[in-house]
Amino acid sequence: MARKLKTVLTNFSAGELNPLLNARIDIPAYTNGAKQCRNFSLLAEGGIMRRPGTEYLTTLPSKRTRLIPFVFSSDEIAIIVLQQYSFAVYDINGNLIQGVTGSANTTPWTQGQLWELTFAQFGDTIFISHYQWRTVKIFRESASQFTVSFFDFDEDTTITQGSDNKKLLPFYRYADSSITLTLSANTAGTNRTVTASAAFFIHPPNSSIHAAHNNRLLIKGKQCVITGRTSDTVATITILEDIGSNGPHTDWQEQLISDTRGYPHAVVFHANRLWFGGIASKPAAIFASRTAEYFNFDVGTGEATDAINIDVAGSEVNEVRHFVSGKELQVFIDSGEFYIPKANDLSITPGNVTVLKQTPYGCNRAAPLMFDQAAIFAQKTGKSIREFVYSDMEDGYKSTSVSLLAQHLVTNPKQIAVLKGGNFRPEQYAYFLNTQLPTVPYEQQLTEPNDEHPNVGSIAVFHSVRDEKLTGWTLWTTEGASTETNNIDTFESIISLNEHLVCVTRRTLRGGTHFVLEKFGNDDRVNLDMQTVTTINQKGTPLVQGASQTGIVLKVDGFTSAPKVGEAIGIAGITPEFDIEAVISNGGTSYDITLSATLPSSPSDNASIAITKGLLHNVNQEYGGNKIFAVDGNSSLGEFTADVLTDTIELSTAARAGVKVGFNFTATVETMPIDKELPDGPLTGTPRRISRAIIDLNSALDLTVKAADTTSKSLVIQQVNFTGGSDLVPFTDKKEFFFMGYDKNPTITLSQTEPLPLKILGMNVEVVFSWVQIQLH
Repeated sequence: MARKLKTVLTNFSAGELNPLLNARIDIPAYTNGAKQCRNFSLLAEGGIMRRPGTEYLTTLPSKRTRLIPFVFSSDEIAIIVLQQYSFAVYDINGNLIQGVTGSANTTPWTQGQLWELTFAQFGDTIFISHYQWRTVKIFRESASQFTVSFFDFDEDTTITQGSDNKKLLPFYRYADSSITLTLSANTAGTNRTVTASAAFFIHPPNSSIHAAHNNRLLIKGKQCVITGRTSDTVATITILEDIGSNGPHTDWQEQLISDTRGYPHAVVFHANRLWFGGIASKPAAIFASRTAEYFNFDVGTGEATDAINIDVAGSEVNEVRHFVSGKELQVFIDSGEFYIPKANDLSITPGNVTVLKQTPYGCNRAAPLMFDQAAIFAQKTGKSIREFVYSDMEDGYKSTSVSLLAQHLVTNPKQIAVLKGGNFRPEQYAYFLNTQLPTVPYEQQLTEPNDEHPNVGSIAVFHSVRDEKLTGWTLWTTEGASTETNNIDTFESIISLNEHLVCVTRRTLRGGTHFVLEKFGNDDRVNLDMQTVTTINQKGTPLVQGASQTGIVLKVDGFTSAPKVGEAIGIAGITPEFDIEAVISNGGTSYDITLSATLPSSPSDNASIAITKGLLHNVNQEYGGNKIFAVDGNSSLGEFTADVLTDTIELSTAARAGVKVGFNFTATVETMPIDKELPDGPLTGTPRRISRAIIDLNSALDLTVKAADTTSKSLVIQQVNFTGGSDLVPFTDKKEFFFMGYDKNPTITLSQTEPLPLKILGMNVEVVFSWVQIQLH
């Protein structure tokens, strides 16, 4: 005896769930989740929307690329493009503002270091840091000019000897405490000699250059400049201030950062100070500038506004990787999460600064960002995303995993971006750009996914509304990643700038690999990836051939290819435009065309003709040889191959200029196996049939539905009052589908074959099962 059961899949707010949760019908996420949710965006109301496509901005040099956002104000933003030994600045529309091809001495980042860089912006200045070279400063001179230089400390010009001034930089005692320094003279002056009690001024290849020209020593609080090296124990120095005695001195230090010891890795602005951390030779170091003096790191006498120089204490060597400026300064290291609290007066001073450990997970190289009231970061292992959030109950921070239910979508993200809402939708999203696991160096990582590493180059997208306790994940891929081709396009970098989301994609175009700058649309009205719009190919320079022509037949000349029936033309001096109903060739470039209406007057000889609605359209040259989709308004015109020689496509239906073209991507959502807990037990393992599904759709134009019978059911748009020349109206209503076939794990798969808008708000499902079978379960 068959029995029917109606169950409501209210929404997809939980997103895609880990396959290991297939048996967990007891958790709320099961009903509100999906077995697969690809290339959809989760909506705050609980439904899903086809993810926005991307608009083509420009093609970049064919090198690995990282983007950095520059937000100067709400209406002035720029995209900084970093490639090996170079950087460029583009506006949000992809126009080049400034390009700089540098060198290892000016823009020192290598391809392998791109994803290890950290950066911080304050006003018109960005600092880019890496522990292997001096911090780089990019300064906005104007809206159209940026300059690049190395960070340098302020100098006290009142304390000087020769060409050397006192530098306001931090110091540290790296050398063994038993080593002493003895001076040949202790008064300020040049050409003094300093002698170490043991080898310290060691020269390569045995060690780093401790005696590098212009490195600094601090002896009894007085600064000296190394100007030369005599041996491993003897160097020549300039003493900037009287020291008081020749020594031997035990109270001495060398400069904290240098070519010898390395440079800071982490950088941030917080509490009106510039903070650095994570030096190669002192990875636990944290040091901050004087208040409001971002290039002055002199610790002075420890006054409230003096610079700060501390360590992250712990039982193991800690590497400071990132800072996040929030309510407190959050410190992310390779083995845990810390924070630096503010005093009651909201200040951080040398006298009250302390670093408190909170959680033990560790952070990978992707910079954490503030998202939905917490700092979100990728755990060092690369398989978990956590939020570092303050808990009143615990009176401290906790690091809760937000990817636990969808950890299969996350693989060692190399970059994180956060969008806090757009112009058309309120949702906030965090984007995680996947790579391989951290055991593989970035420069050796795959650029395309394979069976072993399916997430490479994809974006795991996290949606959260903390106050409503809504969280969910989806996965985004781009053209090729879900098709059976050898050319798999992938995402290379992603950033947000105010309401804009910008990416670099690695695409196979014109037979080679190219890096393309693209911008995601604000909603599903941008239907395609790398989308552009067409212009009509005018097929030469068509002109009216001969004066005094009347009637409906017009002789024309100047066509390099034949005009086609169905196209429309405009004639200079004549209105309105005319459809072409017949074409007869006169040989060469001359044709007689039959018009859809009688000429109201005779056009002039050689009057210009413009094709206003055509079959042959010009497309961006980057598409040459590739298959691209075309969309005109709300209608998909199909897939076409862009001619590699002429950069054109020929449509099957004449269209006006402005047809959207680009790469389609597959949007797919599959429900979890439809299951239910009944008084007699769950339906799990029982053959059952999904007999009917009522799907609540909004602004839908294309949908394919499959269940156990694997027969595709398609949404058909029928409009009684449709007239020629008008556009389709998207479907907004409930749509009913019927299915056959039994399955022990029945699911419904909803997908799209055409690049058109789609929102799915919810679903009601009717399940048929055997009463005898459920009794025996």
